[in-house]
Amino acid sequence: MLSKCANPECSEIFRYLHTGKIFCLAPPRDLRIAMGMLRPALHERFWLCAQCAKEMTLIWGGTEVKVVRLPAKVALPAPPVLQSAVGSRRPRARAASAGREDK
Repeated sequence: MLSKCANPECSEIFRYLHTGKIFCLAPPRDLRIAMGMLRPALHERFWLCAQCAKEMTLIWGGTEVKVVRLPAKVALPAPPVLQSAVGSRRPRARAASAGREDK
């Protein structure tokens, strides 16, 4: 049963499904073989509270689940905005009226 955040440094209590993040993890193949399990019948569930889920995730580390920090997000520079030589008119509008004669 999930009762608290999987982060050992956090004491947040699990109350609602819509808060935080639930992980359903199966042991890796080599651990299952060592335990004598042929199929991944064992799926353990872990929960990180909303605050911890923003900064951390869970992974299998050896024979237990470990809490690890998410990599920092790299901000990409915005692509340059190209200026049109025509101005604010759209080329499509100009092309549609190119064959018409105004009388």
